[in-house]
Amino acid sequence: MDDPMDDLEDLREGIDTFVERWTKIQRSSVKSIQAVTNTLVQIEHLDGPLGKLEGFQNIRDNTKGKLLVNLYDKLVPALETSIKEFTKLMKMFEALRQKTTRIQTFTESLRGNISEMPFLEDLVGYLDLIVMSVHEILNMFEAEFLVKITIFRDLEEGGVDIGVVSNYLTVWTAEPNIAPHALEKLLKDLDEHMDLLRETFSGKSALSFENLYRKVSS
Repeated sequence: MDDPMDDLEDLREGIDTFVERWTKIQRSSVKSIQAVTNTLVQIEHLDGPLGKLEGFQNIRDNTKGKLLVNLYDKLVPALETSIKEFTKLMKMFEALRQKTTRIQTFTESLRGNISEMPFLEDLVGYLDLIVMSVHEILNMFEAEFLVKITIFRDLEEGGVDIGVVSNYLTVWTAEPNIAPHALEKLLKDLDEHMDLLRETFSGKSALSFENLYRKVSS
């Protein structure tokens, strides 16, 4: 295993990059959805009064049929590009999760040596907090990806009721599993835990991660 501190630094930078890319893809997908929203509104308004047009035979059904075809023809391609981008981004997600697992494994190896090296207790505590924050962040995005892929696959198959489509787009836009304030706090907590970790090792070469790893692994 490489120096765990390097893994931690890479993990922290990687999370920022992941969040930025996710936000960019989501912003683009919302714009794509807005392009078909007018069609959705038109379909929903067909259930209301049509004035003098009420006398024309089948006008409501014929108009709705054409609008539905237009909606699905535009909606699925609009979301397809975003889903492809999200799917590619999830490869980075897996890499972040693997780094977290390595750090967690290292933490467990340290935990097993606390009785012989009591000074490790604070270190293990900081690492536990870091791993916990990272897991919460990753779980947030994983849950949202599963929602998005479910919505896309259902729309791709076709035959979805218009009311369901409207709700799907609301959920896609709102991203219920990603709470901005909670995410901001988790990132802030993560930075604080990283700073505490750096301070613990500042100027203490004997306590370097590399030396510790060699010691607990021997």
